[in-house]
Amino acid sequence: MMRWSHLLTPLSPVYGAIVRMRVSAFRRGLLKSERCGIPVVSVGNVTFGGTGKTPMVITLVKDLIARGRRPAVLTRGYGRMGAEPLVLTGPEIRASVTETGDEPLELAQRLPGVPIVVDADRIRGGKLAAELGADIVILDDGFQHLRLHRDLDLVLLDAGDPWGGDHLPPRGRLREPVEALERASAVIITKVDVGADQPPQDIVRRITTIRPDLPVFAARLVPQRIRTEAGWVDPTELRGRKVFAVAGLGRPEGFRTLLESTGAEVVGHRWFADHHPYGPEDRAWIVREAQRIGGRVVTTAKDAVKLDPLEGLWVVETVMQPVEGQWDRLWSLSPEVV
Repeated sequence: MMRWSHLLTPLSPVYGAIVRMRVSAFRRGLLKSERCGIPVVSVGNVTFGGTGKTPMVITLVKDLIARGRRPAVLTRGYGRMGAEPLVLTGPEIRASVTETGDEPLELAQRLPGVPIVVDADRIRGGKLAAELGADIVILDDGFQHLRLHRDLDLVLLDAGDPWGGDHLPPRGRLREPVEALERASAVIITKVDVGADQPPQDIVRRITTIRPDLPVFAARLVPQRIRTEAGWVDPTELRGRKVFAVAGLGRPEGFRTLLESTGAEVVGHRWFADHHPYGPEDRAWIVREAQRIGGRVVTTAKDAVKLDPLEGLWVVETVMQPVEGQWDRLWSLSPEVV
């Protein structure tokens, strides 16, 4: 039977043409980018999710703080109720996930004291971040948001699926043609193998065909700690444990790979759409299925903000580790940033 995505494939060129026209309008000056008064570092994708963008934002923010900067995070707040700008400062947040969106709430919880500005109008949000005392903005998911000028434009590629099936919607997961990497400041290949000491060369070769001088970095997504009913524990607690994996991500298979890397035995899983709003029926089914197969329910920090409280839930917090050991070479691309 032919899949709906194949029936809709003729629409992909239309989608691609619209994307190219918009980018061209900015390049030719028909549409204008605006500064917000402080440096902006964009962290984005050319695919629809799954690259580890939120862990990367968290890692870069912490690195900037260690370098004496006062960063704020600017994010759209996908799926939230309301359009007015919202500022979250964790770790304790009074607003609900429906008001904030899942990623802003996770960011606020994991970056205590850092202003998380939630605003679909990124120019307004960037100026608000400056008013709050930030001296640099990390723009979450900003590669396609060309209205806000950025000083460093970082694009993440998932080592497990860098090119999103090599098709635009509806057949593939590309947001725009891969040639869009031409306008990036650098590419960071994420989720590389734990033992890797350099970026995957097959991905690097293709990047080079697009733009030979484009800097390429690599980072590992690793579990940092696990939240249990009894408190935080080391990821080694997963070793040999039967788990039932639950996630709503752009590429949830990557979460299974992460769990297996800890030595956990994934006896079952349930994948939901990215940003899935878990309802009572979802929660009840998850608990029943986990009990049926004898696995501990394990999820991501992003999903946890929508699943809590859930009986017996374990939450995996992850971080991005640069293969080079530090981010000095990355920041050297734009000295005014640091």
